Amino acid sequence: MSRIPLGRDTPAPKGHDPSVLYRIPRKPCPFPVYGYDLWRSYELSWLNPKGKPMVGIMELIYSRESEFIVESKSLKLYLNGLSYAAFGSPLEVKDTIAQDLERILLTPWILVRIIEQSGFSNLSCETRVPGTSLDTLDVPIDIYQRDPALLSCEEGYRDEVLSSDLLRTSCPITGQPDWASVVIHYCGRGIDHSSLLKYLCSYRDHQGFAEEVCEQIFLDISEHCSPEMLSVKCCYTRRGGIDINPLRCSTPLGPEEVKRIRLIRQ
Repeated sequence: MSRIPLGRDTPAPKGHDPSVLYRIPRKPCPFPVYGYDLWRSYELSWLNPKGKPMVGIMELIYSRESEFIVESKSLKLYLNGLSYAAFGSPLEVKDTIAQDLERILLTPWILVRIIEQSGFSNLSCETRVPGTSLDTLDVPIDIYQRDPALLSCEEGYRDEVLSSDLLRTSCPITGQPDWASVVIHYCGRGIDHSSLLKYLCSYRDHQGFAEEVCEQIFLDISEHCSPEMLSVKCCYTRRGGIDINPLRCSTPLGPEEVKRIRLIRQ
């Protein structure tokens, strides 16, 4: 396994080279947490048997119960290398990527899909984030470091979906900004909407990988609001041609329950 390439000048291989893939151990979690990580790469290319370049979009999904996550720059380097590798079919590309990633992630399940050029016209995106948007609330915001103490609850039981486009975090290694929409579905004691918006905006100077941020939001709401059911999905915009979409929830999910939401900002 190579050293972490993020933040370093690392040349991309010219060919199929899984040795550039770098894995990061998942952090231990004090609450039971399930879900998956969904990645889309819009800059996938390979060569057909005659050497002609082919292009596609790759969708990668793997379980939260994997022992590791894949580091984003290493995945970009790996995929860039494939642009010089010859494959007999898109199916061979898909199987190669799935096998290489399954080997390093140690995951109970993984899904890889290659959307060929002929299928681009079938792609769609949601023009608005699901649920009730918090972003129209007229509330003062003056805390930009993660502060779960901002969360507060109200009397009464609710089953609701809330969302915001205002999440901003930073890469913990490069300091580069990451932008995301958040979708929160919960059942239980009502969460005060203004407090939730303030809490989400408090991530503005927070540093963390996309998967860790999503999980931290899940953990903070679980600890401070004790919902009966909770799911948190963070839909990050593209960086380096890849968008990352972690989902964390309180009930186990299998590959057949994956929801492939793509938002207009992605």
